[in-house]
Amino acid sequence: TVFGAWFKVNVIVTLSCALLAVILVASSGSFAAVEGFIAKYSPALLFLSVMWLVTYNTAQLVIAMLAALREAKLNLLLSMITVIGRIVFLVILCKLFTSKIEWIFLSYFITDAIVCIIGLKRLKIFAYLKNGSKGSSEILDELKQYGMPLMGNMLTTSVLNKSDIYIIALLITDAAAGIYQTNYSLIATAFTLLSASVMRGSYPTILRTWAEGDKKGTAKLISEAVRFYLLLAIPAVVGVAATSEVISTALFEKNYVEGHTVMFWVAFGMMMLGLTEYSIKPWELTANTGAIFKRSLIGGAVNVALNLVLISVTKNYFIASVTTFIGFLVYFLLARFGTKSELRWHISLKSFLKILISALLMYAFIYILKQIMPVYTKLSLIVFIFGGMVMYGLSLYLSGEVKNEVKTVINKFKNK
Repeated sequence: TVFGAWFKVNVIVTLSCALLAVILVASSGSFAAVEGFIAKYSPALLFLSVMWLVTYNTAQLVIAMLAALREAKLNLLLSMITVIGRIVFLVILCKLFTSKIEWIFLSYFITDAIVCIIGLKRLKIFAYLKNGSKGSSEILDELKQYGMPLMGNMLTTSVLNKSDIYIIALLITDAAAGIYQTNYSLIATAFTLLSASVMRGSYPTILRTWAEGDKKGTAKLISEAVRFYLLLAIPAVVGVAATSEVISTALFEKNYVEGHTVMFWVAFGMMMLGLTEYSIKPWELTANTGAIFKRSLIGGAVNVALNLVLISVTKNYFIASVTTFIGFLVYFLLARFGTKSELRWHISLKSFLKILISALLMYAFIYILKQIMPVYTKLSLIVFIFGGMVMYGLSLYLSGEVKNEVKTVINKFKNK
């Protein structure tokens, strides 16, 4: 049923894009705006973008199914292929030919295609399709009722993530938007990967426990997943606060370094978004996805409204990072209190304080390292990151917060 829907959607989108491309090319001589669009976005670029769209959404579908089957090792391998493959193929294409933006899309297409082939083979999807299995209209209707509000949720989350960039370009300058986006994207991408990794590891177990009718067990699992997420997210936010200028100086050109001030608020906001993912779990499990869409819509509206007012008044792109955090915070609070009568996650104050204090000790340690190594290079960034990780891990262990996890890992190595 899922792959039948996937096929229809991709065919419709591909044909629509092909028709639009024909119309654009045919009318380019008559309309200056169309001619300018084609000059900026070549037919080859548009064609490759559609190709990548197909392989990308297929790869996401496959990875989600593998996660449901607890194929953690294969998912890890596919993630590595995705990250490394895109860079490798891009470098190869640029070395063999001239550097073109089209190679970005082509390298992404090739990498996601490889992920699709491996994943589809492991899932034995081709065997199901070969045997002539047909989808169910009843299941498809359920998927629509469940999925449509989530599509709206994804759109409003995108507004929370991207609208400020366009507003900055409109109300300040394209250069300011570029500085903001460069610093914003690095942190947002890192936190998205962090959140997705933790969620993929815990969600299948949460679903199984819920399906078995164990409501208390489900709540306990969600709470433990939140604790594990905070073990990673809190030090990540604090680490960004400690090293934002180092990150920008070491990785970006000089003109972009001033934008490092947005990194902390972006990281803080993305952590709120990650916590929201756990807060909306009761609605997901009970198929009340409409409630999720409404809350995310309010968060997106708050973000856009604040951006339009405050950026136009201050003419400072920094304020956009703060409004993004506020938008994510509003979304989180609406989700957190909206599910108070249902499954709710809890983390003990003792555990939270241990994590927070360990992260602050890490911040202090990095601050000392920055005085010792005042020139910010890639090497100093690596030293700060690994030094901070060691300090954080040691502090957590001495506090007793992760002693059980450490014992579990040690025992697994001993058994091997």
